[in-house]
Amino acid sequence: MKSVTQIISELSAQTNKVFKEGKFNSDSITYDDLARIELNEAGEIIKLKISKADFSKFPDLILKLTHLEELSLEENNISDVPEEISELKNLRYLNLAYNTLSSFPKWLNNLPKLENLNLTGNAINELPCDIEKSESLLELNLSRNYFQKLPECIKFLSRLSYLNLAQTGLSELPATFTNMTNLQELDLSNNALGKVPEVLFKMTSLYRLYLSGNEIHTIPDELCELPKLEFLNLGFNQISQVPASIGNLKHLRTLALDYNQITKLPASLNKILDLRKLDLAGNVFFTIPPEVTQLKKLEELNMIGTQLRELPEHLHHMQHLKVLLLMGNQLDELSVSLFTLKELRHLELGMNQLKKLPAEIGELRQLEVLSLLQNNITVLPRELTEMRHLRELDITENHIRVLPRFLLEFHVPILWEEASQGILVHNNPIEYPPVEIIKKGQAAIVEFLRKEDED
Repeated sequence: MKSVTQIISELSAQTNKVFKEGKFNSDSITYDDLARIELNEAGEIIKLKISKADFSKFPDLILKLTHLEELSLEENNISDVPEEISELKNLRYLNLAYNTLSSFPKWLNNLPKLENLNLTGNAINELPCDIEKSESLLELNLSRNYFQKLPECIKFLSRLSYLNLAQTGLSELPATFTNMTNLQELDLSNNALGKVPEVLFKMTSLYRLYLSGNEIHTIPDELCELPKLEFLNLGFNQISQVPASIGNLKHLRTLALDYNQITKLPASLNKILDLRKLDLAGNVFFTIPPEVTQLKKLEELNMIGTQLRELPEHLHHMQHLKVLLLMGNQLDELSVSLFTLKELRHLELGMNQLKKLPAEIGELRQLEVLSLLQNNITVLPRELTEMRHLRELDITENHIRVLPRFLLEFHVPILWEEASQGILVHNNPIEYPPVEIIKKGQAAIVEFLRKEDED
């Protein structure tokens, strides 16, 4: 039996790339970030990942690793899967995403334990009808291929619990789709569906459904009768009205209606008692609707770019809210009710018209992320220092001339350049301390202020 080092060496030779050994521990070896290997107790390879290696064909050497349970060869140039793959009898997971396959690999039907198959981003446009032999298959990802019309033989995959058909050109689903009675998660996003396919109304096992990025105009009442639905994404469609029947989705925890043409919500929305995440970005609401503020278990609310002009006085009902995204609106002041949200961790207020921050903002003591970029703020209140958990404060592109000393009390760096964490201050007309000092970093700012005090 060849050693792992020999196997990697031979695979490297096939790609004209050298995989240098990186990390090593008791159960896995990593070669750069391109190759990952995991061994069992007997030293046999059971997991292998080699991505972006420019394989022009399926490596013969891999076909001899009969103990393999998981294999990932994503982002290569493989155009065909040889019959010999049938020898990998222990294979449970196979990832051939972003290769150059033009047809569904028929030999995969001979893998008795294959449960999860990822064929994303190939050039497959049909399914073989002997796919019914894939009796163990539970999860199938065919996204970013091009079917336009799904073949009838999809009915043979009745055991599937997960199916991803995103961005495949679909405008309809075949009637036989109803045979997939075990389907729990279905992704039909970014297709050409003009309406919600009627076959979905009979799929009572569904608990996650993605329909974003289609051409859907209405939400049918029948969709709102799916008894187990917990996640529904209808974003980026052409929906203008949300039916009262939405309240029938008693188990819904996530509802995405972003970037539609919605201007009001039905009162029945507050019947969805377990709703935790609501996305209304890109619709038109001049204030946060009362139907939303009555969702007492809501944890995340996205109202980016909804033309908000004011915040309502009844935000205090949402005491479980942790994330509130209000970027890109027309807010020029903040309601004191905002500061009653004691569990808030992430608050986005960027790209509004705020001129000042009330001192009460310090009452949001659990806040970790606060974005105020592109407003008209000139002064920051010292009460910000009451936010002991703050790790990101973005005040870029405001009108701040004096950088407050109290910002040094936070245990995060003050940064002029863009970054993912810290106190971001670039593109302000700061005069004190001088910008050239700020650009040098925290230590330079501290030293400058120390000398100023001495003088």
